[in-house]
Amino acid sequence: MDLVTSITNVTNEKYLTQLKEKLLEKNLLDENRNLNLGESKEEDFLEWFFALKIYKDGRTFSPHTLKAYKADAKTLLNYMLQHNLSFRDLGFPEVKAYNEYIKNTYANKTAIRKLDFFRRLLEFGYETHFYKALLSRWIVKPTAKKGHYIIEETRQNEAHTRFQLRELTQEDAEHLISHFSKIVKTDTYRKQLQTRNLLIGYLLYTTGLRASELLNLNWGSFRKNRRGNLLVDVIGKGNKPRTIPVKKETKDLLFNYRETLQESTELNMRDTSPLFYSLYNEETRLKKKRLTYPALYKIVKTAVKLAAQNTAISPHWFRHTFVTVMLENDVPLAVVKDWAGHSDISTTNLYLERINQDNMDVHLEKVKVFNE
Repeated sequence: MDLVTSITNVTNEKYLTQLKEKLLEKNLLDENRNLNLGESKEEDFLEWFFALKIYKDGRTFSPHTLKAYKADAKTLLNYMLQHNLSFRDLGFPEVKAYNEYIKNTYANKTAIRKLDFFRRLLEFGYETHFYKALLSRWIVKPTAKKGHYIIEETRQNEAHTRFQLRELTQEDAEHLISHFSKIVKTDTYRKQLQTRNLLIGYLLYTTGLRASELLNLNWGSFRKNRRGNLLVDVIGKGNKPRTIPVKKETKDLLFNYRETLQESTELNMRDTSPLFYSLYNEETRLKKKRLTYPALYKIVKTAVKLAAQNTAISPHWFRHTFVTVMLENDVPLAVVKDWAGHSDISTTNLYLERINQDNMDVHLEKVKVFNE
């Protein structure tokens, strides 16, 4: 099996599940019963790396994350093929050369991700004796710009680039969401699809859910607390659970959506049926399949086009908007951190720093420097 085929295979979760079973069958333990790949083939090294370091503990990933891992692996492989390098050839000069190539070729955020992938691979190689030196120590990643930005434009005759925040104003968000139901063109299941799309917009905007979290919601994800308020339980990054309150407007739309599907509106935490479906006919019968990310992305992009808004807008913009809106309305920083599922409060604080910058003129007006 060549390396191109190997990289394609290692990004297949079913393949990696089978690979873990093979690990138990092969004699890959040294005298200290530690995994030793010192004599392994390069293809095997890649396979063990993905199985043990990427897909560890049965982790599941969004399509976006899977695509990123595959792209990072192929970037490294293509570079090595262009320079006639094998994984065994990697040493200090090769690591530094690849480091510079990535930094000079990609934007900072992408370069950081690709170099982090490279670092993890080199560290795994050292841990398993595939490499005799800790080559990852020579990797130097670029500095990322704080916050969530997109490149807007490069100023003429200047090396600096202007950035724009990837978020919406409250007015723009509400205007865009109003178009989610308007994009439905078919007469078949029109009401169900319109209600579904509108609920998607409401949940994105009022809960700050990641796209993968939204798509993984089940009817059993919703419950009421002791006060009777509706909550949604979410499994976020790293399989970390969190709970987010659901606004009344979103709650009403949620139950309306269930009614249009002729589904029970009784809350049942054991119900693992998907919340959002793609609806289609099969032999004159309604068939339902869990909504996918490409379908969600298409809903947002079609609504953006219809609303004549910034074509760069994606589902993730609503998450940034949610965090900003909460902080602008004086919801405590720690509470917003928990609702957004940020692993570190410093991430949430970046939004607050930007809000404070936007309000500098308001603060300045409080200072009296002239006698009146």
